[in-house]
Amino acid sequence: MQELIHELYRVGVVKIGSFVLSSGITSPFYIDMRRIYSYPKIMRLIIDEVSKRVDLTQYDVLVGVATSGVALAAFVAAVTNKPMAYVRLERKDHGMLSQVEGEVEGRTSLIVDDVATTGDSIIKTYEILKNAGAVPTGALVVVDREQGAEERVRSLGMRYHYVMTARQLFNTLKNDGLLNGAIYEEIMRYLESYRRK
Repeated sequence: MQELIHELYRVGVVKIGSFVLSSGITSPFYIDMRRIYSYPKIMRLIIDEVSKRVDLTQYDVLVGVATSGVALAAFVAAVTNKPMAYVRLERKDHGMLSQVEGEVEGRTSLIVDDVATTGDSIIKTYEILKNAGAVPTGALVVVDREQGAEERVRSLGMRYHYVMTARQLFNTLKNDGLLNGAIYEEIMRYLESYRRK
């Protein structure tokens, strides 16, 4: 895990500053996972960690959340020889007008996304899959920002898997001298404020 965290930091996936997330929340850090697809070594490290944490035999199909989870689901599916599909959170206005691409009906599904904050994307994907006749029973993210996603996903009766939490990420960066103490403390206060909600 330490090597993966160092690589994410080295290639600029972890950003420090002030960012407005898709959930509308302002954050002192941003996890730009879209950068990982340019780095096959990082993808291999993520897949190794997923293999340690998730029993993929419990799922018939991996379902990526468009757009950020699609490539991740495709990589994991290809390496593990699992079928893959994906969900658009917005319906197309052309062609077949479909929100779900791939065979999901009647299949146990693992929803795959890159980062989870509040879990909104996962929950929308869950609802779309249910409407398509799928059986979504789990969700997987690379980074859980620890801001409510796990609780919301579990409340639907699904398993929740993650490669790392934001705390694990920043603790490793701090302990290995890659993050200064003042920034680390600010991030920990921010994360703690969500733990109390």
